[in-house]
Amino acid sequence: MGEDLKLLFFDMEFANGKIGGSVFSFGYLMTDEEFNILTPPADICINPDCEWNEYVAKNILAYPMETIEASPLFPECYENIRALFAEADIAVGFSVSNDVAALRRVCERYGLAPILYHWFDMEKLCRRADKHKEAHGLAGYVTAWCGQAPENQHRSDGDALATMHLMRAVCRDAHVDAEMLTIAYPECCGDTTVQNEPKKKKNTNTSAKNGKRRRRPRHRKKKDTETNTPIVS
Repeated sequence: MGEDLKLLFFDMEFANGKIGGSVFSFGYLMTDEEFNILTPPADICINPDCEWNEYVAKNILAYPMETIEASPLFPECYENIRALFAEADIAVGFSVSNDVAALRRVCERYGLAPILYHWFDMEKLCRRADKHKEAHGLAGYVTAWCGQAPENQHRSDGDALATMHLMRAVCRDAHVDAEMLTIAYPECCGDTTVQNEPKKKKNTNTSAKNGKRRRRPRHRKKKDTETNTPIVS
């Protein structure tokens, strides 16, 4: 048996949706495939260096504006963020398309090499499940699957932790680990080493440009009794 899968749960908040790459916080935590925490939740505050959307500044920003304005620009945070993705085998988010696009654009904005990683979208998975069809949004799905509302909403580290709680609840309900879940639902996966839209995973490893040989989740050989029936009901 090889090393345990490492999962990076992440979330970002943006100062202005009309300005590509206006990231002002990057929240994360790292776990193994059994959801044992390897790196505790943390938030990297970033000065977006742009005009703020008024609604975001008044209703979404979870920090004093002075804290964000005094934070470093993205290039100073780049290596730390890139190292997190390099360490993980797969990055897990909720409705990750905005985060994936923003991370690409903020790298382009500052002339930095793109950050390469494989991702899994919990929102896509939850929409495919038969349970909790009435739920929507991260808070709604966490409340439905976990039995309680998430804390620290709209703080990136809080939303990253809520995403971990959601994936853990889904896995426990289906009696699988995180690796089995990601393998069973390739339509919920994507790969920035290829493109930013969901793409079915290949069996070959991809060599990342950020200094580490990337390991895909291991594909188990199916037993004779196994089928292609979805494992999440």
